[in-house]
Amino acid sequence: MGKKKVRLLASLLFIVSLSLIASACSNSKKDVNSEDKKNLKVIQMDGTFAVDVDDPNETVGDADYVFIGRVDEDVDTLYKDPVTIETSDSAKEVSTPYTNYQVTVLQNIKGDLVTDTSIPIQKAGGINEDGSSVVLYEDDTLPEEGKSYVFLAYAQDDGSLLVSGPNSNEYVEGIKQDVNSGQIGKGKASLNEEAT
Repeated sequence: MGKKKVRLLASLLFIVSLSLIASACSNSKKDVNSEDKKNLKVIQMDGTFAVDVDDPNETVGDADYVFIGRVDEDVDTLYKDPVTIETSDSAKEVSTPYTNYQVTVLQNIKGDLVTDTSIPIQKAGGINEDGSSVVLYEDDTLPEEGKSYVFLAYAQDDGSLLVSGPNSNEYVEGIKQDVNSGQIGKGKASLNEEAT
């Protein structure tokens, strides 16, 4: 075989090898829409908390910020703290999901966050990497786009806000999606009526 054919063959093998490596290492995250999320199996995260998560006085007292906020967008999910576990087939790396949201603060209850502007928050929990289940703390839920919640958030060292643990976001029924902080403050947003 000539040198040109050997080089061509080597180049093709190299390209095929790179393609195989890239596909093996590629992200296997599966996109799951909000309707599908409701039907996924829930895997419970275990946690030990410094406060009684079922006592609102303790959880509100412990949080850095408590506010009513509307979920504008479920942005994406990050996967942190990877660990290797043994399965029946082989070892598998799993990570803890953290879901990123854009939320508009409608009313501050504790702390002073900017209102009527969409801000990022991160929720501990979310869809696992293969899209087959939701990972959450016991008695916890993932916020849904367009709905309003009372959020208990913790300021992180990098300035971000973490919403984590049972009862860290509680759905508030009856707040229209187009409500702003002025309407909440006037008490005009408590019903599904047109806020003026």
